[in-house]
Amino acid sequence: MNKTLSILCCVMLLTHFCVFAANSDIQMQEVKSGFQLIDADKNGFITPNEMQAYQEKNFNELDKDRNGVIDRNELTADKSKELNKADQNNDQKITGAESASQFKQYFNQLDANKDGKISEDEYTDYWKLRWKF
Repeated sequence: MNKTLSILCCVMLLTHFCVFAANSDIQMQEVKSGFQLIDADKNGFITPNEMQAYQEKNFNELDKDRNGVIDRNELTADKSKELNKADQNNDQKITGAESASQFKQYFNQLDANKDGKISEDEYTDYWKLRWKF
């Protein structure tokens, strides 16, 4: 009985570990895909201009009614949840200026070595810490 219970516990532990590892791999692929989306010239670095272009594209995609403001309903489509922090005046709306300001802060957080560009390692390291995987 004890041997069977021990084997069952080991199987459950290994299964849990494999599921966690698979989820981490999926998350890392999502992070790398995000980097590739922003790195428009595919040189392995994200520049401030690329980050701004990505921010504007993201903002325009979320602004479904094209009124220049992302409201609470439109914000639910932001899967990254990065824009949640952009509402500086807490009016539950995000203007283009608020979004741009938030992305500048985001860029500065990602640029760990402060060289004015973000490498894939800086990008993935940021998300590893954020998601703790």
